[in-house]
Amino acid sequence: MPRHANAPGPRASLTRAEEPPASPRHARALDRHRLLRRTGVGALAAVLFLGSGATFAYQEIQGNIGRHDIEDLLGDDRPSAVASPEPIDSKAGQPINLLVMGSDVREGASDVDGAGAAGEVKGMRSDTAMIAHVSADRSRVEVVSIPRDTLVDVPSCRLPDGTETPEQSDVMFNSAFQTGGETGDVGAAAACTIRTVEDLTGIYIDDFVVVDFAGFKNVVEALDGVPLYIPEPIDDPYAQVQVAAGCQVLDGTEALGVARARKTVGDGSDISRIGRQQELVAAIAREALSKNLLTDLPALYQFLDAATSTLTTGPYIGGLPTMAGLANSLRGLEPGAISFATMPFEWAGPRVVPSADAEQMWENIKADRPIDATLTGTGEAPAPEPTETTTDEPTTPPTETPSEDPTDDGVVTAAPEPTIPVCTK
Repeated sequence: MPRHANAPGPRASLTRAEEPPASPRHARALDRHRLLRRTGVGALAAVLFLGSGATFAYQEIQGNIGRHDIEDLLGDDRPSAVASPEPIDSKAGQPINLLVMGSDVREGASDVDGAGAAGEVKGMRSDTAMIAHVSADRSRVEVVSIPRDTLVDVPSCRLPDGTETPEQSDVMFNSAFQTGGETGDVGAAAACTIRTVEDLTGIYIDDFVVVDFAGFKNVVEALDGVPLYIPEPIDDPYAQVQVAAGCQVLDGTEALGVARARKTVGDGSDISRIGRQQELVAAIAREALSKNLLTDLPALYQFLDAATSTLTTGPYIGGLPTMAGLANSLRGLEPGAISFATMPFEWAGPRVVPSADAEQMWENIKADRPIDATLTGTGEAPAPEPTETTTDEPTTPPTETPSEDPTDDGVVTAAPEPTIPVCTK
């Protein structure tokens, strides 16, 4: 099915002749209200990773976003999209699946370590990919990370110059972004990754967001830093970051370093880094949601200008009216309604492959059912589901305390998930 065959076009605006007469003062208020509807709640787009009331501000912020129409690059053999109505939230009543990618292309302000200028890092690369699922009733957002080292099959991808790449089997997942980006086009890199994700999961991806290093730093700086608990000191020359243990308010450079750090932290694997990245995105979400940007227009403009400065998206989510409409539907969302998980996997040597549980996760997303998460936007593990009890028989306490020692009769009782200390400024 062609991409967005059933998706609505841009929401039509009323002409001046269709609008009711208004006094000059009321007209100015209407203009401010329209801008707020379009931009005021666009902070959500910057978080999945992750102003003044004038027409100039709207045009400037919209102009920051590099939008790519990749319909012709995605082919026809895709999962089915769902038709949607055309209210403020153009997909109200329908779930939305966005693919959020972190790009480490080393160019311009994103060449944070000079590796691009030195010729050490070339081409399109992506180390982070997350499926962000927004439920149809807008009551929850679920973010699932796909490890970059997952072995996948990458389908043939169309490139902007009309050529097609060959199919690849059992290659690292993040190679799809590099394959699609052979001609230097971010949209094509995203399209090839989307095709790979859809083949892997069977989930229809409605649109994409690509955030580079500079954009990530700008978002954190626009929030005046992000508080995060650091369990152990980080001194990583590769990521160029030094952070002490404990509660820290990270600036943009430090936050980027924490997100990139791998070789000198934990077990040095990409899997452990994913956990830290999710904690960081959760902290950014908490900080963004805690600020009532709609009542502070200068702060709103500053945040949106920074958040969109190097953002690359598809044609749907990249429109500010779309961002505002979606975020307006999510305006009551609490941090606890945002949850994070990593694709269930099994080790395959130094790489990983999806486990049987991954299929259940994909099915839950396709059916718009909650997933088994490991972290919420509050910085804590999800609360366990309450268990039903009956009063037919009295309950009695166990005579023995279950052991966590695997050598004791071979029985292992899982310990509660640890709670991550939540820091404040």
